Amino acid sequence: MLSTDYFEADLNTKKIPNSDDLKLTNFLVDEQTVGDWNMEGLPTDELSIQNGIMVTRSSRFPLMIDPQSQAISWIKSREKALEEFNLIITLAHPNLRDFFKIPLQEGFPVLIENVENEVDPMLDPMLEKQITVKGRNKLLKLGDQEFDYDDKFQLYMTSRLPNPHWSPELASKTTIIDFAVTQGGLEQQLLGRLISREQKSLEDQLNAVKESVNLSKKTLAKLEADLLLRLASAEGSLLDDPDIIDVLGNIKTKSTEVKQSLEEASQTQEEIGVKREQFRPVAARGSVLYFCIVEMAGINWMYNVSLN
Repeated sequence: MLSTDYFEADLNTKKIPNSDDLKLTNFLVDEQTVGDWNMEGLPTDELSIQNGIMVTRSSRFPLMIDPQSQAISWIKSREKALEEFNLIITLAHPNLRDFFKIPLQEGFPVLIENVENEVDPMLDPMLEKQITVKGRNKLLKLGDQEFDYDDKFQLYMTSRLPNPHWSPELASKTTIIDFAVTQGGLEQQLLGRLISREQKSLEDQLNAVKESVNLSKKTLAKLEADLLLRLASAEGSLLDDPDIIDVLGNIKTKSTEVKQSLEEASQTQEEIGVKREQFRPVAARGSVLYFCIVEMAGINWMYNVSLN
């Protein structure tokens, strides 16, 4: 995915007016949704947010490169039905076709783990969404059988391979997303783990503040949507409608309370952030050390004698 800096520079070159704090992700997802993702376990770095957008908004089913199991942890937390109804499988499942019957009919999610370099061709109609309509029913054919299809059905696929060799045909049927951890993302996660170990109350306080902020933002968005709906459906002069006046008064009062709550939470978050930063050098060193060890695998074998 191209960076915001690339688009911003291109807009400035063509003299197209744009905001100074241009952020593409804000056009695709709101802060409340991102807050929910973070509470579910999605890392807070920018790349992870972009990955979350592609997982939830793409028209094709996601195929995720996930060597550190970040995507799996998030998907399992997000889709409670996966573990509740035992809907996590591998491509080696003995009755793969029959397994999909209930999820397809009921609109349940399915997670396929440990995908390697190929996906069973039997799943191609599902990946390509070759859905036929007969009367009021939607049908999907797998092998020689047709199954009822519910639009709520969602398929997730993950691979632990850091650099899988997938064919162009598979890439055209799925949305390939790289969830491999970045150095900045790992530093942020290590910081959270470190504080949970050294000062657990601080991390618990931060999580509580984040949850409060997210709830307040949702409330504010709901109030704004309710106001717009009532204004759009109002007939005649607004001043002559006492119900509208009452609603406006209530919304104004609640909006003020929510904004005050957000300001207090923001101040608390800043204070916690200052304390957290004291631990950052340790997290940064751990992140650098991890990537140094990972990249050592790329050293040519003839230099192995010099590693000591």
